[in-house]
Amino acid sequence: MVKKIVVSAILVLSFVFVSMSVGAAYAAEPPKVFPAFSSQNLDGNPVTGDVFSMKKLTMINLWATWCPPCIYEMPDLGNLARSMPEGSQLVGIVLDVEGPNDSENIGDAKEIISDSNADFLQIMPSEDMEPVLGWVRAIPTTIFVDSKGQIIGDFVVGMRDEDAYRAEVEQRLESM
Repeated sequence: MVKKIVVSAILVLSFVFVSMSVGAAYAAEPPKVFPAFSSQNLDGNPVTGDVFSMKKLTMINLWATWCPPCIYEMPDLGNLARSMPEGSQLVGIVLDVEGPNDSENIGDAKEIISDSNADFLQIMPSEDMEPVLGWVRAIPTTIFVDSKGQIIGDFVVGMRDEDAYRAEVEQRLESM
């Protein structure tokens, strides 16, 4: 596990450097809408963009199993998910899961989720999500969307604690 964390830290630094280097290749403005998508949760059950329609605001946390800050904030996210303000929900997208046959990363994600008591909905990325996921320059990144998938405010980049995320949720709910 220690070796994986050291390798992960190197990968994160490399990812940030490469992302900064190629950032100019992207359009000037990030997308305003999270695209319609079809994917699966970590147990292989179907999940679509309709998941957003269930609440006024959805907080989407983008993370990876090799990312130490992502893993560190997971217990706080689990606590937040159990006490989200009315009209809001939390969904995770595990960026390094490469589909339903990626048993190693799915297993790692499930272990992190279990150890962190972060039992909120976790889904696999899909190609449909690329217009938004292509804008992710570092992880964890958190995006907020309304019931129609409209992106509310700027992306939140970097680790936060439960109180900081709760304040973000409340602020965005008030702005809607």
